[in-house]
Amino acid sequence: MFKISRRLDYGIQLMIALASEPQHTPIPTASLAKKLQIPLPFMHQIGHTLMQAGLIKASPGPRGGLRLNQPPEEISLLKIAEVLEGPIYVNSCLECGDSCPHEEDCTAQPVWRNIQVTVKDYLASTYLASLARN
Repeated sequence: MFKISRRLDYGIQLMIALASEPQHTPIPTASLAKKLQIPLPFMHQIGHTLMQAGLIKASPGPRGGLRLNQPPEEISLLKIAEVLEGPIYVNSCLECGDSCPHEEDCTAQPVWRNIQVTVKDYLASTYLASLARN
């Protein structure tokens, strides 16, 4: 089955919620987890990965929480996906690049390559700012 991981789904929901905050003030992780219905330990794991990549920042203290570390106009879904999941390949044969041993006689590879290009182009052209407005 071809599907998006729960980690990526939650990560995108988290980033849209942070981008939707009008003043980009920190939002407590517990309230984010409750609002988005994400288990708190999983929220912490995802948040930690996004912090390491410099996409979000954590502020300690009673008025602390998570906030974006970059403008939402600069954060694409592709950037989020690659931070949380690594490079996007819709089929393992595309990881081989041009050196795939079956490339010459594979009739499906052009299909997978076209799907991959379409998915990556869409993710690269979709930014948090536009998602937060909707």
